Amino acid sequence: MSTPRPFATTPYPATDVVPVDPALLTFGIDVFQAVMTGAMPLIDYEGKDLPCRGMDAITRQVSGHGLSPQEEAALVLRVVAFGELLGQAEHDARIAGHVAPARAGGYQISTAFVQAAAGADIVQLADGGFAYDLESVAARLVH
Repeated sequence: MSTPRPFATTPYPATDVVPVDPALLTFGIDVFQAVMTGAMPLIDYEGKDLPCRGMDAITRQVSGHGLSPQEEAALVLRVVAFGELLGQAEHDARIAGHVAPARAGGYQISTAFVQAAAGADIVQLADGGFAYDLESVAARLVH
């Protein structure tokens, strides 16, 4: 019988994070990056909480297009966790072939990687944050 790992190191599945369409994930990532780089100007931005404003922008862009509140929340969560996933994937031999640093900055990612991320499991971390389950992403790339 296995001994439970301490909460500080054990991620727990976030079962209510539904899969999203890969094209929708790509759109959400594009919106978030546009806010973060200034390509999508924010009218009333006062210099604080830019990532939160990026999440709000995603929600505004997809609102009214037939997504349930659960799907909208899953999209935002997956987009925000995507940056960390890229960093992890770059150094994981099973996934690295799908993620490569681009010469002009950022990453070049395969379509298969986006498809895997769109449906991969999300876990809740000890600090309350969320992240992709790297094992789930890798397994989806194999199939």
